[in-house]
Parts: sequence; C-alpha cells; structure tokens
Amino acid sequence: MKNTQLFLFFILFVVVLSSCKKEDEEPTPKEQLENKTWIVTSSDTQIFTPLGQLPDSLTNDFNPTRGFEGQTIIFNENGTFVAGEGDNERQGNWNLSEDGKTLTLTGLVEGDLTEVIDAETLTSLQTFEVTTLTDTQLSIQNSTEITIPAEIAEEITGFPFPVTVTVKLNINFDKQ
Repeated sequence: MKNTQLFLFFILFVVVLSSCKKEDEEPTPKEQLENKTWIVTSSDTQIFTPLGQLPDSLTNDFNPTRGFEGQTIIFNENGTFVAGEGDNERQGNWNLSEDGKTLTLTGLVEGDLTEVIDAETLTSLQTFEVTTLTDTQLSIQNSTEITIPAEIAEEITGFPFPVTVTVKLNINFDKQ
C-alpha cells in the first residue's frame, strides 16, 4: 500500500510539473532587431570645430544622416540591412554586440564626408552606442573625431590648415 501511495504521489508530481507553463524567454537583443521594419523618427548630426558648432547650412553638406527621417531600415537575419528606398536606399552589413550595447552598420554613411576620412574613422563613424532597444524602439548615438584636410577645411573655416572636428550622430527608430 505504501508503494502504491508513493507511486501515485510521483505520478501526481509529474503531472503537476508538466502542466505548468514554461516562462516565455526574453528575446535576445539581436532577435529584437532582426526581420522587423524600423522607421527613423528622428536623426540629428552635429559637427563641432574647435571654434564651436558648425551652422546647419555647412553641416548639411557633410550630414551622413541627411534624408533619413521617415525612412525605413530592415536588419536581415543574415547580417545585412536595407535602409531607405529609391535614391536614398543604402545597403550594407550590421553587427550587434552580444550584450546589445554596440551596433555597427557598414555601408550606412555616404556622401561628401566619406571622401575625406580614412577607413578606421569611417568604421568609428558607423559604430553606435545603443541607448535604447526594446520591442518597439531603438535609439543609437555616436561621437567621432575626424580630421578634415586643409583644402576642405579652408572652404569651411576660411583657414588653410587641417581641422579636427567632432561629429555626433543620434538616430531614433520606432518599429513599424
């Protein structure tokens, strides 16, 4: 009789355990990004020289995020992305650190600025700190020092010598 009771208790225990729902696992940061369409709700580029912030009229010539607001980006599972559409479409590769705090977008930055910076600086310019990542929102930012050659610096500042500027990018997305 004691064995029967022990056996019934064991069966009841197994049934209770198997009937409990497993907690849904939280998606990884990468899973939160992948295969979703994100829309850029705001983008801001600021360029600072040793003399202060460049006015928007000059910043626009070197704005790597120009025309981004309202555009979409899809982070494909294979590590590629498609951003924008039509004349503003950009394609490249993306990589999110395992902890979800650093997002690198190779191929995002284009325009006049890419003609005056080296590959290492270009990589820095496209490596972002992830400040917000949820199922519905993504915010990224970075700050990169760039040395502008003398001939281009003269057009901007009026002085014929290289200038080191700090480019700050902030981009906010909502999941569409």
